[in-house]
Amino acid sequence: MLNFNELIVFLNKIMMKMQSKVLSSIQMLDGNICEIVFKDKVRIELNDMAEAFELVNSFTNHLPVKKLVITGANTEITKEARLFGHEESLKVKDNVIAEAIIVHSLYQKMVINFYSKFIKDNYPTSYFVDVEKAKEWLKSIPN
Repeated sequence: MLNFNELIVFLNKIMMKMQSKVLSSIQMLDGNICEIVFKDKVRIELNDMAEAFELVNSFTNHLPVKKLVITGANTEITKEARLFGHEESLKVKDNVIAEAIIVHSLYQKMVINFYSKFIKDNYPTSYFVDVEKAKEWLKSIPN
């Protein structure tokens, strides 16, 4: 039998999967890490990015977490969605302890490099190609 909090998390996951065109899953991992997985082969538009931020904020209940963002393979993001993401990152800076982003391509690496420079004063951000190394880095950052 699930307790109330586990039931809410479970229902949020089901709702997120039914609603999101770009997110595959959101879950909490050990070490206060919120793992956000984007779908492969999608084009992230402005509305998709707004939805992703809303789903993550709802899932975490706006509490401070370390974010592990796993970009989708062969996924692209529009300029409008990138700019929105930068602005939203500034708004949620008190809810993000650190952010590790998994990239799959040179294009994604370039986008994340720009993003990292934009928010570097708000919280530590780094990109990785290896999920385990990203998790280790996040766990090394104090809550």
